[in-house]
Amino acid sequence: MSRYPLRSTLFFLCPLFSGLLACFIWAATLPPAAAQERGGGQTPSLGFAPRPKESAPDKELRFLRDSTAAAAISADELLEDRERKRVIGRGFADLRFLGKRVQADHIEVQTETRDAVATGNIIFQAGNDRIVGSRIDFNLDSERLVIYDAKGYLGATYYITGNVVRRISVDRYEVIDGTFTTCEGDKPDWAFHSRKSTFQIEGYAHLQAPLLSLRGVPAAALPYAIFPIKSKRETGFLIPTIGYANRNGLEFSPRFFWAINKWSDATFGVDYYEKRGSRYLGEYRYILSKDTAGQFNTTYFKDKLEKTTLWDIKSSHISSLPGGWGFSAVTDFASRKNDDRSLERNLNDRVRQDTDTRLELTPNLKGIPGSLRVAMRRREGLRENDGDLFQKFPHITLDVSQSQIGSSEFRYSLGSSATSFYRVQNKKTTVLQRFDAAPSVSLPVQTVPWLGVTANFGLRYTYWTDQKRTPDVPGNPSRDDQKQSPLSREIWFSSLGVAGPRFSRVYNGGFGPFRDFKHILSFQTTYSYAPAMDSRDRKLIIPIDNVDAFNDQNTVSYGIVNRVLTKLKTGEGFETRQLFTASLTQSADIAEARREQNLSANPRRPFGDVVLDIQSRPISLIRFTHEAIYDPYEHEIDEQTTGLLLEGGRNWYLGLDRTWRRKRSRGRDPQSGRSDLNFSAGYGLTRRWFLEYLTRINNVQNITLQQS
Repeated sequence: MSRYPLRSTLFFLCPLFSGLLACFIWAATLPPAAAQERGGGQTPSLGFAPRPKESAPDKELRFLRDSTAAAAISADELLEDRERKRVIGRGFADLRFLGKRVQADHIEVQTETRDAVATGNIIFQAGNDRIVGSRIDFNLDSERLVIYDAKGYLGATYYITGNVVRRISVDRYEVIDGTFTTCEGDKPDWAFHSRKSTFQIEGYAHLQAPLLSLRGVPAAALPYAIFPIKSKRETGFLIPTIGYANRNGLEFSPRFFWAINKWSDATFGVDYYEKRGSRYLGEYRYILSKDTAGQFNTTYFKDKLEKTTLWDIKSSHISSLPGGWGFSAVTDFASRKNDDRSLERNLNDRVRQDTDTRLELTPNLKGIPGSLRVAMRRREGLRENDGDLFQKFPHITLDVSQSQIGSSEFRYSLGSSATSFYRVQNKKTTVLQRFDAAPSVSLPVQTVPWLGVTANFGLRYTYWTDQKRTPDVPGNPSRDDQKQSPLSREIWFSSLGVAGPRFSRVYNGGFGPFRDFKHILSFQTTYSYAPAMDSRDRKLIIPIDNVDAFNDQNTVSYGIVNRVLTKLKTGEGFETRQLFTASLTQSADIAEARREQNLSANPRRPFGDVVLDIQSRPISLIRFTHEAIYDPYEHEIDEQTTGLLLEGGRNWYLGLDRTWRRKRSRGRDPQSGRSDLNFSAGYGLTRRWFLEYLTRINNVQNITLQQS
């Protein structure tokens, strides 16, 4: 939603007009026209007689070669006709006066009356106003002028056209038989055509009997309309949003914008839900400098349907400190029992299970090719995780990634951290400190163009202040099952990655807009090894994250990747595009293949799932994805996801995807599972008004999970 409010009085014949105001957004700056490039080759220059002393211009109005002149002209051919008291510029003529500029093929100025006329590819510029046309009549001592066959921008934002455009004063224009919009292109998303209209910069536009067109199609006729013509933030009401959901009923969300000062503003609003009540929202934003900014958000909702009260408070701040240091902070608090997620429009908000508060300080390591972070993080459980807590304070990390050793081909990396943990999970508390360091050295070798090999070797040392009391204690021990006794792990690790061999073949020919096809077939293999550490010590580790889960390893990961490239015909020639890519990957655990323990109850299963991943986007309009996971021991597909998305830029989209997962619980049909069908579609009526429909269906139970 734009921060620039719409504060105007509208008179109209039909209530539909209020929705049409949504198309008022900021347009891009007018693209440079070829006629603007007239800076070179202007050799002659002639200054006009200085104005009277009492009206002499400021220094910024003195330009070109005559620094004492109030106006000056340059052109490829410059003539002074003293008998008729006129100056004529032909061919790339450029005239500047009173802070304004006129460029044209032909300019003629009467030196006595100071009246002037310019014809042929004229460009008029004054501040942020830029208008082109076929002819312009003006006076060097006046702000008034007339432009014929005009089109251009007012205030660098509002695009107008007109048979005649009159500049009445510095910030006021009159347009005869013209159009008005803020959109780009020959067929803008919206435009108003009016026989007569006036524009007050940083004020309002008054349109008489305007006709509204949507992408060139007439949509509505109005007797009169007023619109804001503002380039600065303004306090007022924003465009409301309207929607409908089967659970919430009619949805209406008005907003009020408050431009507090130059560096801060705020937005207040309410989300009205017909069946559930009103949710109140507030947001405060500030930009103290180019390096310091932040915002504060809060919501409050008393749900009539669920008979509960929901609230949340969020804030963020980021700043760059002297010496190249950086600081960022995010605070996040919310009501615990927030079971309903249908109000959230953002996917991350819908699925989040906890609040997340973070502080981070990043010192500048001069001369060290790495990053140092001093941080704090606190996550508190929501909904079904209410009561859980995970905190890292302090959390210090020093990381170096693939830095070259001298002038050699060797690279070194370092991952290290020192952390104090506090965790409450399922009403069990864990408190410990941990230090971890993992330096490594790698050597990439490019033997032949189609084959690359990278060898890596590293050491890892980890130290814990606490451990489990006995090896048979579960992974989330209670305080009685923990003891304050140091535990350390020393281990080395290595890997060998092979990228290739790679084969390719080009197929000449064309198909539709595509020209020539290149098929690339490549193989990828990685062998990873870390020796087994003492099994008893390993079972004493209290697992917190993936650092604690780093154990012995003896695996091979391998895959094959197919890629098809083609040339897509464009307006300026051809561009290379990846038609599709398909990868097939799997891993094998050598240690599992050699295992001899408990084979009768737990047979060896050294091979992992086979994963097929297909991605295709032949043109920008179409995107197709498919992923399937195959269990080689059950000889069945356990999961697959297929999606098709049609994208019409910012104007429309159509999406359909299906996700299916198999359940293997005892007592259930092995073919049963969870199957969700998601459908979404959207169409942009204007740049600010967008219709959207979403639905999610459970195919197994044949029920609608969500619809809006």
